[in-house]
Amino acid sequence: MKYQENPISFNDRNELWLLLRNGEREGLEGLYRLFAHELFKYGLALVNDADFVQDCIQEVFIDLWKYHQNLQKADNVKVYLFRSLSHKIYRESKKRSKWKWEELGDEGTRQLSLESKEGELIGVQQEKSLQIKLAAGLEKLPLRQKQAIQLLYFEQFSYEEVSKMMGINLRSVYTLAWKAIGSLKKYVVSMLLGLFFLI
Repeated sequence: MKYQENPISFNDRNELWLLLRNGEREGLEGLYRLFAHELFKYGLALVNDADFVQDCIQEVFIDLWKYHQNLQKADNVKVYLFRSLSHKIYRESKKRSKWKWEELGDEGTRQLSLESKEGELIGVQQEKSLQIKLAAGLEKLPLRQKQAIQLLYFEQFSYEEVSKMMGINLRSVYTLAWKAIGSLKKYVVSMLLGLFFLI
């Protein structure tokens, strides 16, 4: 709805105010016709949202009618209406920004949980991919190194236990594990670099 300049001029705003206070609809309608256009321009200067401003103006006049019995004599009706609209816009803007924040908050939470799920899936895929690469790297290791890694990292035996199982001294277990890990690192890094250059 577009507001137009009021062709009717009311000389006595106070008379319209008095009619409104007495519960006469003509007072409310007269004030609306007299000030709606000015209020609309003023509201748009505060908030660049025509629909929102129109809603706030409607609410100001609804409140005026709802509480007309409690209205006091206004020294300046125009100032009263402009102040009422300012307060209404301010309150409604705060509510809207709160709703937006809450919506954002909810969406942010949803997005965060989606990202977490996505991250989890990517993590699982990366872990599987790494396991496949490690398994391929393990196959290329010399038998004794492969055996040491299998016992130490997959079967979770201690170095001392592996030493006894393999029948070698503790230092040799450390050496085998160290060499195997070095080879695996080189293998995985070279594979990753290969993939990177292919991409």
